[in-house]
Amino acid sequence: MAVLYVYAITRDAVTPECEAIDRSQHFAALPADGVCAVYTPVSEGEFSQEVIDRRASDLEWLGAVGYRHQNVIVELMKSTAVVPLRAFTMFSSESTLREYLLQNRDVLTKLLERLEGKHEWTLRVEFEPQRWSEALTGHVESLRALSAEIESASAGKAFLLRKKLDEERKLASREAEQKVVADIEREVIAKLACDTLAESRLERDGAFPQINVLIDRDEESRLQELHAALNDRYAADGVTLAMSGPWPPYTFAHV
Repeated sequence: MAVLYVYAITRDAVTPECEAIDRSQHFAALPADGVCAVYTPVSEGEFSQEVIDRRASDLEWLGAVGYRHQNVIVELMKSTAVVPLRAFTMFSSESTLREYLLQNRDVLTKLLERLEGKHEWTLRVEFEPQRWSEALTGHVESLRALSAEIESASAGKAFLLRKKLDEERKLASREAEQKVVADIEREVIAKLACDTLAESRLERDGAFPQINVLIDRDEESRLQELHAALNDRYAADGVTLAMSGPWPPYTFAHV
């Protein structure tokens, strides 16, 4: 029995020229009142929820599925606006998929209009521990005062003061990181007048914070120029912006 593996909702009824999720070349586009869904019919035996759950720890398989899924969406983006769907978005039949499209037509149409001609880019804000720590001490008055006190303190007192300095530096680092990310996001919005979404370390499970940016294709060179300027501005403090993209607009495509 076949089920439908759906990659994206599109404005136009197009299909990509690349490898499908099941390594075939089989794609179809289902139009419904001005929106379309691009899918591949796959064997339920290979893509059932039971199979997906059983292979959840198979990183090689998951990585291959994720790569092919995203590659299809990237190919679709070359010719039409897309609302990318998450991997393993499945429908039991064309009738249930058409019903979904019709029920969500208004929302999908507005999303496609918003995403038309746009790509997502990511600015990951990385902090080099040693240089960032030194920069904090130079910028934060309370840390400078503690450092100066340590230099003239006895060995025992200096030991306790260093522990206090470490704790205060951690707190100052969290607050300063948030300020840096917020300042960079404001700069991006001011220069490009675009949509952004910042994600903190907490939201990223301890990974470096990042700023997701949705921009028109013809603004990409300006983003690259801004990226270079921001790297120059923050380099002395041990802050680096790693830019990646263009990506399908996952962050901004909420149905």
